[in-house]
Amino acid sequence: MKLYIRLFLTAAICAVTFAAHGQEKVVARPHRGLAKMAALLAPDALPPYETPASLACIYRLAQTTVPGCPVLRTTEVLSGGSGVIAIVNAFDNPSALADLNVFSQHFGLPQCNASNPCFQTVFATGVRPPEDGLWAQGASSVTEYAHAFAPNAQIVLVEAASSAASDMWFAVNKANLILANHGGGQMILPFSILETPVETTLDSLFTTPGVIYISGNQGSLGLFDYPGISPNVICLGGTGVVRDPAGNFVAEMASSYWTGGQSVYESRPSYQDAIADKVGTQRGIPDLAFASDPIKGAILYYTSVDFDGFVGWIYEGNVGIGEAGWAGIINRANTHAASSQDEMALLYSGLGNPAEFRDITTGRGIGKSARPGWDFLTGIGVDMGLLGK
Repeated sequence: MKLYIRLFLTAAICAVTFAAHGQEKVVARPHRGLAKMAALLAPDALPPYETPASLACIYRLAQTTVPGCPVLRTTEVLSGGSGVIAIVNAFDNPSALADLNVFSQHFGLPQCNASNPCFQTVFATGVRPPEDGLWAQGASSVTEYAHAFAPNAQIVLVEAASSAASDMWFAVNKANLILANHGGGQMILPFSILETPVETTLDSLFTTPGVIYISGNQGSLGLFDYPGISPNVICLGGTGVVRDPAGNFVAEMASSYWTGGQSVYESRPSYQDAIADKVGTQRGIPDLAFASDPIKGAILYYTSVDFDGFVGWIYEGNVGIGEAGWAGIINRANTHAASSQDEMALLYSGLGNPAEFRDITTGRGIGKSARPGWDFLTGIGVDMGLLGK
């Protein structure tokens, strides 16, 4: 309960509007959780976190599936990917590249360097922003897991001058130009503001041809997240991995920390017509889910600005990791959808197909329960390989 209260207060504080009108006075919050120190354990230990290899195994993305997908004895990381994945984040993470390479070396992923320029930081305004530990840690988690799920894609971290909504939208436009110049790609938006009446005027930000926009929802109690709730953005919810006492994967449950719902301002897009009985006339979220529960998250390496009391190997759960995972999945599937709406039409066509998605039917959030079919906690469900992506 204490963790939930902290997450909720962080959401409320970071999304506050300091004036009655004007997006320039709205402050975004990053998609991140409470970090915990992660010891690198012996292979027979039962760690409280997941790794790039264990997640790839759980989602049937690796060529060789290890029975039970045990965390430390599952070592096959993914290969493949192409083009560009852009990440829009606030403030500067000065250690992003160095941390990414420590993470990559440990897990056997490609290093990003002069001979393999797979990572780049771009300052949205052309000037290096100030550092901020809250945002830097979130940037590390998203960067590292986007690389883990699409190792051959180029990751471009676009840093906004601040977390003011106006600065975030400026950085989105910068990322749009970068991806347009590369013929499209995926854009991760690991941040949120709360829904506002003016959000529909911002939806056009997420319509650059060939760009798939991915964000998430860490809201609850009827307070939902933009841009994740935009009909032009794929919205992620969270699950928690369930393992038996021997450390074998058993199932996933819906996370109890975040609950989706129906937008106040966005109308139901056509790709959700098949679930009109659940969402009514309004846009419903989330669309998909990923293992990102705050209690047992994914391991990452972070040495930038201290925020939670320590740096180095840590683990945390947040929908930003899910956004990164799904960006990599879509990137590696190589379908080149013309827009997020086209991508979601493809994804929703797989609703109920166990060869494409694992339906999450257990778990309860604030006022909602997971159930067979689409629901307000995990949407369609979680990934099962690249079919239908």
